[in-house]
Amino acid sequence: MNFMRLIGFLVSMASIVYGPSANAGSLDRDDLESIPIGKATEFSNLSTFDAQAVCLLHPYQDRLSSKDELAVRVNTYLAANKHVSDEGHFAFVLVGKDGIEIVPFKRSRNLDVLAKHEVSSSVDEMLPKGFAPHDCANGQSAAFLKIGLRARTYLVLGELR
Repeated sequence: MNFMRLIGFLVSMASIVYGPSANAGSLDRDDLESIPIGKATEFSNLSTFDAQAVCLLHPYQDRLSSKDELAVRVNTYLAANKHVSDEGHFAFVLVGKDGIEIVPFKRSRNLDVLAKHEVSSSVDEMLPKGFAPHDCANGQSAAFLKIGLRARTYLVLGELR
């Protein structure tokens, strides 16, 4: 009986420590790192999560800036889960019909992000035809593009048209 109590305690501690990302796994760092540079890869090819939307939270971004229904839903979830961002991390918010997941990633030289407002004209020239950068993308057309810039590898969230 004490062994079962210990297991229960450890499971509950893991959910406290890891919070909303404990079951996240719907988007894996290795999969993102394996995207070839210059190639747009559909979200549906990287995850089994049935997403209505995929949103980027770049470093220091704790909430979505929009006031639409999706942003209100996401921001309520982020506040309830006490999501805090910092310089060293970014996250993707996966919004499904029945739930929301926050999938955080540590920034590195091999995996960083560019938000839509950071896509300059020189970066825009690297985007393949039919790829449009977005901060929140429709789940059915969401895609990631990997680009190399200034000795770093960046992901750009967008949609394939």
